[in-house]
Amino acid sequence: MIIKLKLLRLSLLPLLALITTLNIFPQSGRIVRETVHGVSLEKNITGDSPDRSVFIYLPPGYDKFPNKKYPVVYLLHGIGDTNEVWIREWRKDTAGYGTIPALMDKGIAEGRFGEMIVVMPDERTKAFGSFYVNSAATGNWADFTAKDLVGFVDGKYRTLADAKSRGIAGHSMGGYGAITLGMKHPEVFSVVYGMNPAIMGWAKDLTVDNPAFAFALAAKTPDDLVKGGVYSIATLTVAQAFSPNPNRAPFYADFPFENSNGKLRPIEPAFSRWEENFPVKMVQKYRTNLLKLRGLRFDSGYEDEYLFIPANSRALSAELTGNGIEHIFEEYNGDHRNRLHGRTGRIHTEVMPYFWLLLESRQTQ
Repeated sequence: MIIKLKLLRLSLLPLLALITTLNIFPQSGRIVRETVHGVSLEKNITGDSPDRSVFIYLPPGYDKFPNKKYPVVYLLHGIGDTNEVWIREWRKDTAGYGTIPALMDKGIAEGRFGEMIVVMPDERTKAFGSFYVNSAATGNWADFTAKDLVGFVDGKYRTLADAKSRGIAGHSMGGYGAITLGMKHPEVFSVVYGMNPAIMGWAKDLTVDNPAFAFALAAKTPDDLVKGGVYSIATLTVAQAFSPNPNRAPFYADFPFENSNGKLRPIEPAFSRWEENFPVKMVQKYRTNLLKLRGLRFDSGYEDEYLFIPANSRALSAELTGNGIEHIFEEYNGDHRNRLHGRTGRIHTEVMPYFWLLLESRQTQ
């Protein structure tokens, strides 16, 4: 069941703003850097480290009130990024709202949302991204996120350790991860937000007609793929996630197409394995799980330079609607990144307020 509004929570927002204005809470939260060992990532074929950097934002009241527990938002980065993307200023016009710590401090002080813990793991692989799925090549990243990481955080920090107080969000590849982990693990994450989610299905510039697939098929090494640009290397990233093959060095993956007399065509089983991992194709399979979520929301910029993202987001929304799954899908005037950060950025104005409205924050233990 999706809870669209919590009137009580809304009524408390002005009081929260007053409390922070009176300096009852300290004005700044803090970032803790942890190294989390992922049992689920051990002995992977690609040699990716099972020890992962994790940034954890603790809100202003965390140290002042040692008995209080907090809802948690897990925040997943995109392909090619690491968790550093959330804690460093990457634009000059964000006016102090360009990092998650600054954005959270400002949003709490303004009364836009309340105090939450934010967990930001590094799940980049040697091929630029895990897609947050279990892979026979790179390791079981879905299990790492939903089990190893959540278990570590709940074990060490004062969290409200229940699905109703735990949400997951992400951008691009991270948006894919948030949506699919929400589909598969509603017992862990009850509220989901995907920002510009990638690889929902085939569309636009993500089809057999993209020359990146032919370039990938001709490559001899992963380094050759890097020379071909973002779509070529992303072909390997996605293949290691969706169609891994531990016996096919040096790529450790099967590509979804083959070159037949100069023309590309789908090849099995890789092509079907890609489709099985497309959220558009997963809705019916995980319909019962999706109905358990308290909230499901995703968005897309009209001007996203990756044309398949808005097209696929529309397709996912249509599939969810056809299966009776309540959700919110919004298209907005922006590209792949330019509306994420800043005072008017969507993380500040849409994403974190959404979690604050829908996650349970009352301590009943």
